[in-house]
Amino acid sequence: MNPPFREILAFLELAETLSFSEASARTGLSQPAFSLSIQRLEQSIGARLFDRTSRSVSLTREGEAFRPLARRLARTWDETFDEMAELVAVRRGRVSLAALPSLAARILPEAVVRFARSHPDVSIRINDVLHEAVVDLVLGGRVDYGFSVEPANQDELTFAPLVRDRFVAILRDDDPLARRSGLTWEELLTQPLVAMTGVTSVRRRLDASISGKMAPRLVAEVNQLATVSGLVLAGLGVSALPALCLPVVMQNGLAWLPLSEPMAQRTLGLVYRRKQSFSLAARAFLGELRSLPASPILTELGEQISFEPFPGNA
Repeated sequence: MNPPFREILAFLELAETLSFSEASARTGLSQPAFSLSIQRLEQSIGARLFDRTSRSVSLTREGEAFRPLARRLARTWDETFDEMAELVAVRRGRVSLAALPSLAARILPEAVVRFARSHPDVSIRINDVLHEAVVDLVLGGRVDYGFSVEPANQDELTFAPLVRDRFVAILRDDDPLARRSGLTWEELLTQPLVAMTGVTSVRRRLDASISGKMAPRLVAEVNQLATVSGLVLAGLGVSALPALCLPVVMQNGLAWLPLSEPMAQRTLGLVYRRKQSFSLAARAFLGELRSLPASPILTELGEQISFEPFPGNA
């Protein structure tokens, strides 16, 4: 019969301290109980592991040979329980993230569904907010990570690119321009423009792309993509948005066209704090995200980037 694991631990403590009193104190056993554990181990192995005198304790040749085997047993035992703890943590953990609404609507849903199926006991919380709120939630440690454009604060945050997303024109489907296969910015901006407000990452990217080249005639500035959709459909003007916004914006009566000259795009990716540890559940969710096939919109208009956001445990 193999010895109980507590007898292996008793052996390792005595082999290190060569003192019954110190080793028994480390294991929390009385000296008689500790001595009995060593005796039982020696009986199980069939060899004397320690030479004892009234003044000293030393390992026998058999004890020296057994010590690396006992260490291996202890290491395997610890690894087994660590793996089990990790398994439980992944299955019963929580993933909390922040994402731009366009990413939350287009890129994340399939990954969330797949993750929920493979990890049914893990709860997922998605904060679909604007860029500044994504950064604040990440910096405050209130989410595991965020999905947004590259943050200006590079001292405390790391950015791992995920997709490059091109701007497209949004217009009514009965607009004469909608018959084209694509538009230039100059052609689009002959029309009044419905735009996002300056606090949004979409607007800042738009302004940077056309700055100094042309001046749009703004007729409305809004905070929500659904409002852009409603105003364009009502005939107030046209709009220009990143392609990943299309699932939120498009409805019957609207059309979209690729935009060029100049090519305007934004890079979106993973935002997380430097020197941050990540839960196993949070890492597992990223595994689902990495394995997704390219979005049809990105295949046509943008580029899905292969990314490895965590080279270690950061």
